[in-house]
Amino acid sequence: MSTERRIAVVDDHRMFADGFNVLLEQSGENFSVTAYDDPITFLEAFSSGETFDLVIVDLIMRGMNGLALLSAIRARKPGARVLILSGITSAPPVADMKQMGAGGFVHKSASMETLLDAVSTVLSGGSYFDGASSTGIAEEDEDAARALSDMPHLAPRQLDVLNLMGQGETNKMIAETLSISENTVKSHMRAIFDALGVRTRTACVRKAQMLGLI
Repeated sequence: MSTERRIAVVDDHRMFADGFNVLLEQSGENFSVTAYDDPITFLEAFSSGETFDLVIVDLIMRGMNGLALLSAIRARKPGARVLILSGITSAPPVADMKQMGAGGFVHKSASMETLLDAVSTVLSGGSYFDGASSTGIAEEDEDAARALSDMPHLAPRQLDVLNLMGQGETNKMIAETLSISENTVKSHMRAIFDALGVRTRTACVRKAQMLGLI
C-alpha cells in the first residue's frame, strides 16, 4: 500500500473545495484531504503543528489573497509545497508565484486529468505551470488584479525580521538573533515599512498580521 499523502485545500468557495476534495479522494491515490474555507483558520492550524505534503490554495480569497497565504506558508515552512488554483480571467502572476516559491498553478477550468497531473507533479517536488499564461479568456479581471496588487513582496531576510518584530523583539534583539548589525535591521525595517505602506512599528505588525505574514 502506498504512503498516505496529506493535502490541504484552502478555498473560500466551499462548493469548489468540497468538489475538489471528492476528486482527490476518488483519484485512486492514497490522499487524505482536509478542506479549509478560510485562510486564517488554515494558518492557525498550520502554525500550531498541522503538517501537509501539499497545500492547494485559491489565488483570490476574502481577507487574504493566495500570494499572501503562499508567503505566510513559506515563512513558516520554507520547504512547503504549494499549488495555486484560480478562476481569474486575466493572465495569472506566474512570475510572482515562482519567485515566492509556488510549485505550480492550474486554472480552475482545467480538466480533471490536468488537475491531478499538477497535484502529482508538485507532490513529487516538480513544478507545474503548463498553460498558465493562456486561460482562454482575454478580458482583464480588475477585481483579481486589485486584490493581488495589495500583496507586498518581501525578501526572506525581511520576513525573518518581520516575524521577530511580531514577537516583540527590539532592534538589538533582532540583530543578535539573526547575527546581523542593528543598522542592517533598521535597513530591513525601512524596506518592510515601505512595502506594507506603514510608518510605525505597531502599524507594521498589525498590517503583517492582517496579511497573514506573521
